[in-house]
Formats: sequence, C-alpha cells, structure tokens
Amino acid sequence: MDEEKFPIVLTAALPAGGTGKTPFIKVYGEWKARQGYKVALIDLDHQCSLTELYDIYETENTSLNLFKGGEVNFISVEENIWLLPAHPNLQYEPARLRAEGTQNVYFLLEDWMYEHEDLIKSFDYLLIDTHPDTDTLTKNALAISTAQIGVVMPTEKSTNAIPKAEQALIDLKTDTYDKRHQEERVTCELVLMGTNIEKVGKYYTRLSKQLIALISEDERFVGYIPHKELFAQAFSDEKQSIWTQLEKEAILKVETNQTFKQQLEEVMTEIDKKIEVLTWH
Repeated sequence: MDEEKFPIVLTAALPAGGTGKTPFIKVYGEWKARQGYKVALIDLDHQCSLTELYDIYETENTSLNLFKGGEVNFISVEENIWLLPAHPNLQYEPARLRAEGTQNVYFLLEDWMYEHEDLIKSFDYLLIDTHPDTDTLTKNALAISTAQIGVVMPTEKSTNAIPKAEQALIDLKTDTYDKRHQEERVTCELVLMGTNIEKVGKYYTRLSKQLIALISEDERFVGYIPHKELFAQAFSDEKQSIWTQLEKEAILKVETNQTFKQQLEEVMTEIDKKIEVLTWH
C-alpha cells in the first residue's frame, strides 16, 4: 500500500462516557471538510450516537461488517463528509471474537482496510468514534490511528479516565509488539483536549479551574473549548453545524460569540499541528 496516499486516521476514545468525543468527531470532521478534505466518519459505538446525529438508522452494510464480513456503505451526510453507520450488535462483537479465538484480533480493522485499499484511499481523513471502553473494537481503531483523541470534561470521572486510557494504549503496544523485527506495530499517541470549561459570572467553576491547571501542566493537551450554549445547540434536535452558526452575522454581532469562534478555531488548529508532527515523526 502506498502509505503517502493512505488517509490520516484519528480515533476519539476515552474510557468514560459523556465526555464529548462524539461532538468532537463531528466538529473536527466539518473543520477538515471545509478545508476541502474528504472525510470519512466511522461509528464503532453500539449506542450509535454519531450515526443518530445525522438522523441515520441503517441496519444493513454498517460498521458491524468490518468485523463480521459483508458490504459496507459510506453514506454522504455533508459536503466532503461520508459516514459509515454503527449497528447496535457491535456490543456483542468483542465476546464473539474472544469465543472464536480469533487470531490477530487487534488488527482486523487494519486487515479490512488493506483489502479495501482503493476505497480507503479515496478519503483524506478517517475519524473513528468508539464506545467509552478499552475493549477489542476500540483497540482495533487505535491500532490503525495516528492519534487517540481523549476529550476531557471538568469532572472527576473524565480526568480519572486519562491514566486508564494511557495504560490501555501502553498495554496494546506491548501486546502487539513485533519481537521478530523489534518494532511497534501500534504507533498511536494520546492527544488530549479539554471541553465544557465553565464560568459562573467572571469566575471559573472549581472543577473547571482544576482542569485548566491540568491542561497547563500536561503537554498532551491541545487546549480547551469553553462551555457555550451555541455549541450545545449544534447537537440538539436542530443539529445545525456549529461552523454554520458561527458564520451568521447576527450571531457574530455578539462579542462573546466572536471570542468563542476564535477559541474553537485555535483548538482545531492546534490539533492540526499536533497531528502533523505525529504524522511526520
């Protein structure tokens, strides 16, 4: 395979639910699509949150077939964005694979991509959403990724998940180390992003202050996205892209919205820079 034409693969994963990984996948996917890149979103979470953001309820040709075999269908959902929907039965795949004693169980997704090289090379980015765990499907995604994006909210559950994610990635690299050639088969690195940093009046909440302090100390963080009702609305019933909202003159008349747009763009740009470094490392 011509690696120069192979897409950049990023996986949003943290073993804590409700941290904002699914919104990140959508927002970052739109960010890259607006730059002219072709972006494929792969939903590996049996809860189907990313899939349902696009009002898709398919049960055929889904990401389940990446592991069970069969056709898959990347559905065009926005300009330059395609989605491979999830299936609820993904939750049973780790147990099935273990029960069947599947060989090279962490490289099934990699094998599938090599077998579908022409399709995969038609995209510039693959962005993978996962269930909040460290199980087999998540590890398959990490095995092909340049970076694991851990989205961290100002909650103890979220920050406590960072060392768990770190250890799981270390374990994956150890378990898959190629002793014969003395090299790592998994080269994914953990990248962190804060989100939902909140103020009450002029002051940050206690947990938000603690997360900001952690962000300043840990170079794996690319920054943070502040709490903003406008951002939450992008994932409400209307599901209007945050980037579309931030283009509206009426919205940008509000100074705090201008500031939020600048902060959001800065974090996205920092992710771009981090990924560029990892890609060429």
